[in-house]
Amino acid sequence: MKLKTVTKRSGSTVVYDRGKIFSAILGANRDATKPEYKLSPQAVELVTNSVEIAIADHDSIGVEEIQDQVEKSLMENNFFDVAKQYIVYREKHAQRRRAQKKLMDTYRDIFFADSSEVDLKRDNANINTDASMGIMLKLGAEGAKHFVDNYVLPEEFAMADKENFIHIHDKDFSLITLNCCQIDLLKLFHGGFSTGHGFLREPNSIRSYASLACIAIQSNQNDMFGGQSINAFDYAMAEGVRKSFKKILRTEVERACEFCDVTPAAEIDLNICTYSDKENLAAIENLTAVVGSKKLAEKIYKQACRDVEEETHQAMEALIHNFNTLHSRAGAQVPFSSINFGMDTSPEGRLATREVLNAIDAGLGNGETPIFPISIFLLKSGISYNPCDKNYDLFQKACKVSAKRLFPNFINLDASFNLPYYQEGNYNSHVVAMGG
Repeated sequence: MKLKTVTKRSGSTVVYDRGKIFSAILGANRDATKPEYKLSPQAVELVTNSVEIAIADHDSIGVEEIQDQVEKSLMENNFFDVAKQYIVYREKHAQRRRAQKKLMDTYRDIFFADSSEVDLKRDNANINTDASMGIMLKLGAEGAKHFVDNYVLPEEFAMADKENFIHIHDKDFSLITLNCCQIDLLKLFHGGFSTGHGFLREPNSIRSYASLACIAIQSNQNDMFGGQSINAFDYAMAEGVRKSFKKILRTEVERACEFCDVTPAAEIDLNICTYSDKENLAAIENLTAVVGSKKLAEKIYKQACRDVEEETHQAMEALIHNFNTLHSRAGAQVPFSSINFGMDTSPEGRLATREVLNAIDAGLGNGETPIFPISIFLLKSGISYNPCDKNYDLFQKACKVSAKRLFPNFINLDASFNLPYYQEGNYNSHVVAMGG
């Protein structure tokens, strides 16, 4: 036999190997549609020999010419079904080569084109694909999509996605993580939590609660893909308000007693002396027993309420600014974050809701509308929907803020498709959203 070398598509040459022809025919044979169409080992050997005889007079030959001859030999021997499978096999590999070339062209655009010139670099508004880490993130995403399309997805689904009959959301991350997540901060914060790089103790003030809410989003964004949403945000922040109020009240009592040279006559009952945006007679009575003066007790209580309101205002303002400046996912993206609130009717929960709405209303440093977190106000008859409801004033405020900032969005828990899930007193039964 004269043939010694085969020229590959890349232009390089390799030593001729009869076994590769035999293996290719065997592969097509395995894909034959019916058992009676499958070739016996002797028939596979026969076709291989006929291909060899046809190409034997060449000094060197190209891969495509060998494959053409395989098709011809299969059909000359009336093995039409196996020939069909071999043609499909060739086309599938041709598609993969074209996809590989397209991927390399895509990489060239990602590396060298400006985002203003290439739509591909603007498909996610909160990724800066002109930044170095944004470029690396995009390279990884496009490579992962290429792998899923060509080596994982059934062909009909890959084609349907390619031709826009369906859309596979976040295809690039589909093999490595779950997509999107609701975060229960009350559960997460109790006892503290780990980010994977360090353990954070349980927060003890509204400032810490707001700060760790941002850290939870940022940390989780690197473990999961898609948007990260906090359910029952107001319930979680209310715990922070309660803890801050207790510390503030103790401090105010100590200052007042020191300033007035008074020795506390009783212990502060922190189960009674809680924050309220209205008069709290029980708290005043307890504080009177502590400091010996009702007038002084009233001043202490009112000052403590003002202090915690200011601290909550600062905490919510910092939270909104942090959510819009956090970096994650290789440092190239602001986390897509959402918060759901509006159902907590406690004074502390109402304060947190009011101040987060104030922070959204005020905007960022130059008055810009904060994009994140996407805020969602939950509506429920008996809670906020009717003028007589306890949180109706917060609903009105949310409407005013939304008219100015486009956020918050709203979810009606009384809607027929939401109400069956609602359980009074169980915040985990509230239908909430990621995004809006």
